[in-house]
Amino acid sequence: MVLDRRYDDFANNNTYSDFSNSKSKMPRSNAWATTDPEIKRKKRVAKYKVFTLEGKVKDTVRSSCRWIKNKYLVVRYGQC
Repeated sequence: MVLDRRYDDFANNNTYSDFSNSKSKMPRSNAWATTDPEIKRKKRVAKYKVFTLEGKVKDTVRSSCRWIKNKYLVVRYGQC
């Protein structure tokens, strides 16, 4: 069983650091992605879309608060 073999490796005084170095030996497959201008443009456009969405959410919350405030004033003091 694979799990038993892993347990045996730890039981034989192997430390966690012995296994953690295996990640650093793996080649970087996405190193080219940071220099590709098309990928950079797509990331930038995605950030713009997030900023736009955040602005819309803020505007909606602001208008909702204004609506609640106006309704309270109408109920409390009558038609203004």
